[in-house]
Amino acid sequence: MALSVPVAIYARVSTLNQVGGRFDSCESQAAICREYLERHAVEGWHEVACFSDPAYSGRSMNRPGMQALMRRIEAGDVRIVLVFKFERVLRSTDEWAPFRAFLEKHDCRLLSTTEDLTESTPSGRLKNNLLVSVAEYERLNTAEKVRAKLREQAKRGYWSCGLVPYGYNYNSAQQALHPHPEEAAAVSRIFEQAANLISLSDIANALSADGIRTKSRVFRRRDGTRTEVGGVRFRSDTLRWLIRNPIYAGRVRMHGLEYPGRHEALVAPDLWERANAAIRRPGQPARHHLNVRDKHFHLLKGVLFCGCCHRAMIPNVCGKRDPDGRPYRYYTCGRAHKERTDAMCPVRHVSATAVETAIIGFLGACSRHPEVLRAAEESSRLRTKADRAPLRAAFDATRRSLSDVDQQLRNCAEAVTSGGLAAIADELRERAATLKHDKERLLVTCERLRQDIAAGEQDRLDTPRLRQALERFHQVLPTLSPSEQRNLVTLVIARTEIFPAPDDGANAGVGGRQFSLRLKLHLARLVEGMEECVVVETQGSKVPAPPARLLGLDMKFASVTRSGGPTVVLTPLRLEVGPLQRHPAVALEPGGRHPIHRALAWQRKLSTNPGLTQRRLAAQEHVAAGTLTHHLKLLQLAPEVRIFLLNLHTSADLRAFSLNRMKAFAEIPPDRQLREFVRLKRQLRPSAVEPADNDQPPSVLLEPVPETVAGAFRPTRHNKDSGRSQPGELSRHRGSREAESGAQVQGCG
Repeated sequence: MALSVPVAIYARVSTLNQVGGRFDSCESQAAICREYLERHAVEGWHEVACFSDPAYSGRSMNRPGMQALMRRIEAGDVRIVLVFKFERVLRSTDEWAPFRAFLEKHDCRLLSTTEDLTESTPSGRLKNNLLVSVAEYERLNTAEKVRAKLREQAKRGYWSCGLVPYGYNYNSAQQALHPHPEEAAAVSRIFEQAANLISLSDIANALSADGIRTKSRVFRRRDGTRTEVGGVRFRSDTLRWLIRNPIYAGRVRMHGLEYPGRHEALVAPDLWERANAAIRRPGQPARHHLNVRDKHFHLLKGVLFCGCCHRAMIPNVCGKRDPDGRPYRYYTCGRAHKERTDAMCPVRHVSATAVETAIIGFLGACSRHPEVLRAAEESSRLRTKADRAPLRAAFDATRRSLSDVDQQLRNCAEAVTSGGLAAIADELRERAATLKHDKERLLVTCERLRQDIAAGEQDRLDTPRLRQALERFHQVLPTLSPSEQRNLVTLVIARTEIFPAPDDGANAGVGGRQFSLRLKLHLARLVEGMEECVVVETQGSKVPAPPARLLGLDMKFASVTRSGGPTVVLTPLRLEVGPLQRHPAVALEPGGRHPIHRALAWQRKLSTNPGLTQRRLAAQEHVAAGTLTHHLKLLQLAPEVRIFLLNLHTSADLRAFSLNRMKAFAEIPPDRQLREFVRLKRQLRPSAVEPADNDQPPSVLLEPVPETVAGAFRPTRHNKDSGRSQPGELSRHRGSREAESGAQVQGCG
């Protein structure tokens, strides 16, 4: 009886072109090996497994099929490894010796159907070593020839490898890149906005709002199957990679070097440099990310600075407590906080309650005194006009420096490319790298100065509009949560500087320390609507930076709150203000409505105007694009929930069922929405919801609404026989909504 000899077949190909088709290379190798195995069946040979590695190089043994084969050999399941040719196993002399030792250790032989791989004799061992050396030489030589050809093609301006860049189409007949009609416009838009110092996150959000997606591609996997990838939203890292690609400036990059290309450039070279300089500038962390460390809540953290030391005022508390049992809060100059008693800061400490009360009360009082606003506007206009000349001078100086750096870069390039300077070539390259870094810095500075000059030349804001914005700010702020209050304050107030104010005798009898405050307000964020700003900021997204238009306000106040008295604003208005309190439920505005009304109005505009995008609608409505997106999420709520929100009218209900809280419900399926919403309603309005039996549907717990309103969101069920929708049963979300059924609702308690 012949012995049983388990045999494993191994096949491999190097390129993806050899995979797939009617009869690919791996299948051919396996068929030849099986014919060879059948001829030795009388010796007890039988196939136990067949391993293949399609589209894997032989330079390494780290291949899925090879690793699986080695595991079977270690288990003792294989005694012979049968291959078509020796080079199919590996093409590396470094890998051959360990693999041969591995086979000898586990009493396994390597055989080929076309070559003699016997190692029982010295000549056979030498021959196998020569075969591995020849295979390695062929691999390295082929790779070198391919690289040389690609390099020569790049020198002649041909794009020859890689994925087709976004913004281009590849003509296989002409073997050249041609601009894509739609994607090319998106590429130009990306570079222009990046050069204008708009963050990549804002650019990506704008592209997504306009329905622009990445290029769709079809990939062929190693097993021969095809899959479609791409067609997704842009991200900041995707845009960063796109902007850094020199293909869009008409250049071809190969092995770290760039050559002039034959294809059409989508952006000008100077725009490409400006955009790349902008994305390389160091990013600044969002201010609201630092709020989590403020345990005792200081409203002006991040915007209050010492006017004498030009250092930030650091929030802190002392050991003493007020009559309510809370510690006294202070702002301490950063210099005094660091140097302690050695600091010579005249401000040092200031009561947090006093300065916060003075600023908020003063801004609210300004809305009732238009003459103060007119004086502040005139002062800001004169200050802007006076600052315009230094800005232009700085801009011209930066442009001259930029021209000098460009000339020095050209000189370095000419010196390196000319002969006879091999000894100093490295020094010149280092100098060129330094100059390039300086050029990027100057480009960013030049663009920032240009925007400041353009902002200063804009028409000034009219007094009635500013008065209404300040009045709205003073009404909205007390109705927000502490975190939302700070988000709103840091959006509206750009910077506040505090100075010690000597007592000039005009305010005798007031008592307490007197300070002067210099406020700088963001006009754009102040007038665009505070609720929209809060909505965007509380979701962690970044609000686009407003134009550099600042309104300056100067005031003077006396800090006497420590003795229990009110904070007294001395100039330009004289008034007494108390600490900032959360207002009771009052109407936010006459006829206050839930944000779902705005969502419905915006949705009607989008549906009736096919060419209108969310980005354009946001610009028309003077809101941020993120605000529009957050409002439209309310339309994903269950119909009963939407009808309930449409009937809310009191300020207390609008805050209880706020936009931020209700958006969380849109992320879960409708049936669970109703259960969680009823639970939330019991918690927030226990008197309005009666206990229900377990068998009672959640929708019964919602209040009835007029038939005219309910008709717009009537629940429907699908009739399989007629194909029509009938009332009575909720339609369910499909797709990703079902996959997220286990998600938790934030804010439901």
